[in-house]
Amino acid sequence: MIGIDLLVLDGASASAVGSTVDVVSAANRILGAPAFDLRFVAPAPEVRIRGGLTARARPLARARPRDLVVLPGLGAADATEIAARLAAPDIAAAGAWLVDAQARGAEIAASCTAVFVLGAAGLLTGRRCVTTWWLGAELARVAPGARVVLDDMVVRDGPIRTAGSAFAHIDLMLAIMRQHGGAALTDELAARLVVDQRASQASFLVPSHLAARDDTVAALESFVRAHPAHPHTLESLARHCNLSPRTLARRTGAAAGLSPLQLVARVRLQRALHLLRSTRLPLGEIAAAVGLADPATLHRLVKRHTGRAPGALRPGAKHPA
Repeated sequence: MIGIDLLVLDGASASAVGSTVDVVSAANRILGAPAFDLRFVAPAPEVRIRGGLTARARPLARARPRDLVVLPGLGAADATEIAARLAAPDIAAAGAWLVDAQARGAEIAASCTAVFVLGAAGLLTGRRCVTTWWLGAELARVAPGARVVLDDMVVRDGPIRTAGSAFAHIDLMLAIMRQHGGAALTDELAARLVVDQRASQASFLVPSHLAARDDTVAALESFVRAHPAHPHTLESLARHCNLSPRTLARRTGAAAGLSPLQLVARVRLQRALHLLRSTRLPLGEIAAAVGLADPATLHRLVKRHTGRAPGALRPGAKHPA
C-alpha cells in the first residue's frame, strides 16, 4: 500500500483537494483493493479550504511523512497575495516538514501556487519546475535557483513533481498514478473521470499578459504579433528593441519567464490555434502565416501543446464524449 499525505493549507483550492480524493478513491475502486491510503495532514488539526469548507487533519507535529506528499494550490491569485501567504507561520511550518519529508525519501508533488511553498523551502533549487503560466516569472523570483518552465502541465525532476494551473492538479494526480499504478490504471481513471490528458499549458499562455510587466517587452510582443511570419532571430529582435541580445533575453525572462525566441513561439502558437479554430484555411497556409516551415511542423507543434491533432480543433470537428 502506498501512503499519500494530502498537505492542506488554509485557503487551499477546493477543486484540487476534491480531485485528489476523487482520483485516489477511483483508483482503489478500479483495482478492487485499497492500494492507495490517503490522509489529510496540516499545520493545525482543522484547516479551512476555499469556499468556506473545513477539514480535519493530522497535525504535522504528529505526522511522520509517508511515501508521497501532495500539495494543492494555495488559492492566491497574484504576486501580492502569494507574498502575503508565504509570510504566514503555517507556510514556514509546512516548508520545514516538507524538507524533512524529502530527506526521509518521500516524493513531493505540488500544483499551481503550492509550488511556491516548495520554492520558499528551497526544494526547487537546481530543479526544473512549473506553475500556472501567468506566475512563472514570479516563481523565478521566489526561487531563483529553480529552472522554471512554462510549457508542460506536469514536470518531474527527481522526487519532486510540479504542475501548472489549478485545473492541472488532476494531471498531476494522473501522472502519479501512472508511475505507481501503471498506464492501464491511468487510462481507465482518465476515462472514468472524463479527463483529457493534456501535455502542455502553452496554448493557454497569453504573451501580451505576460509581457505587460515591461514596456519594451510589451512593444516587442506587439511587433511579433503584427509580423508572425517574419524570420525572427535573437539578433533581429534585439536590434528592433535597441538592446543587446543578452539584455533583451534578461528583460523578457524577467517580464514573461520566456526567452525572446520562446516569446515568438508563443505568439505563433496562439495565432495558429486561432486560425485553426476560426477558419478552414489549409494547414500549409496557416503554417506559412505564422512563420512555420511546413504543415508537418504545425501538426507537431499543435499536437505537442494541446494533445490533439490540428483537425480536432477545426470548426465543427466532433469530439469524444
